[in-house]
Amino acid sequence: MQRVWWWLLLGLFCGLTACGTAPVKPVPVATTTPQTTPTTLVVWHALGGNNELALRDVLTRIANANGFTVILQRIPITDIQHDVQVAFAQSRGPHLVILSNAQLQTLASNDCCLVIDTLLDVATRNALDKTVLATAQYTPANAATQIIGLPISYALPVLYYNTHSVISPPSTSDDLIGLAHNLRNPPQWGLGADLTIDTMYGYLAAFGGAVVDDQGQVVLADTGRAGSEAWLTWLTTLNNDPLMQTRLNAIFTIEQTVGAGQLSMVIDSSANHQTYAQLWGDATGVTTLPLLSITNQSAHPLLQSTVVAVNKHLSLPELVATRTLLNALLTQANQTILLDYGIQPANRLLSLADHPVALAIRTASADAVAPPVALTRDDVYAALSTMLNQVVFGTQIPADAITTTAAQLRILLEGTTAP
Repeated sequence: MQRVWWWLLLGLFCGLTACGTAPVKPVPVATTTPQTTPTTLVVWHALGGNNELALRDVLTRIANANGFTVILQRIPITDIQHDVQVAFAQSRGPHLVILSNAQLQTLASNDCCLVIDTLLDVATRNALDKTVLATAQYTPANAATQIIGLPISYALPVLYYNTHSVISPPSTSDDLIGLAHNLRNPPQWGLGADLTIDTMYGYLAAFGGAVVDDQGQVVLADTGRAGSEAWLTWLTTLNNDPLMQTRLNAIFTIEQTVGAGQLSMVIDSSANHQTYAQLWGDATGVTTLPLLSITNQSAHPLLQSTVVAVNKHLSLPELVATRTLLNALLTQANQTILLDYGIQPANRLLSLADHPVALAIRTASADAVAPPVALTRDDVYAALSTMLNQVVFGTQIPADAITTTAAQLRILLEGTTAP
């Protein structure tokens, strides 16, 4: 996605950044040549640094153990979705690609990737939590839901806190705000958060709001209106609070404050846990987003995943190797390797007893939800972000912004202007 998101491909594979050596523009892979040598699988990705090393480590081990070769090729993060879509549509490109779940949904909507239900062993499916799996599923019109990618890691918004200043993490939003106010002692701040859709969407449902229903129909201006107005009003209050560094579109300011050691609590992606571990060391605490005091309802943050998608145009030997690789990626042994690199494992059965941060993230994911397919679209996300900006910065009241945005969404998603 062009917004390439705060934390997903810049952070999702637990810290993704497009860094390291210069990206290589790969040569299209021929998949129809008879196999006279050991099978080679080409994998495109946009990972960098430590995350690329982790991926290379795991894939090399799997390939060596199973008698095939894997070639990793890094594509610029701004190009990968487009390049993959074009290549897959032309029956060329890589055999596999590592993407965000949002990018996967775009590929699926254009019928670009292989349905992999039959490639996944029972043990592999059982290792995936239903919410994590849902991020890699797609439901075509008038058809059954299909698995179109394999999640290998995930992330979601969590509350980080420094245990030197926060003995016990707040369990409600009122407690969170009260504690943040008490901890404000310039230049120290009690709480920081970038109030974006990605970070704060989980509280929309807690207010009773919604953008679309389970069938994908726009409900923002009808059954979702009251809760959505309350959510927008609450975010405006947070943005205007002078005792907290909770601001919309202020990620760089918050990062600077965190880096200076001037924040005691931060709402941020779990993908960024290593940042806080480096700052706070053993004093790093991680917990689920606090309950919303106004409604006494839990937040349901968006869970995003890093997934492996498969080209539809594979030879039989390539398909066999791909099946082996996919199932191997979810084994406890290989997920442990990713964990050792600081990557949140997708395998729900893997013991995290010796990894308290990863365990806390897994616990926080219990209330998370897979993003509605509509929300993975750039145009929908942009419309919702505009709505949020207009309300928070005072150019529209919540009611009017919701009416306008709902009309835009009906055109985008339903092709209708009907209320």
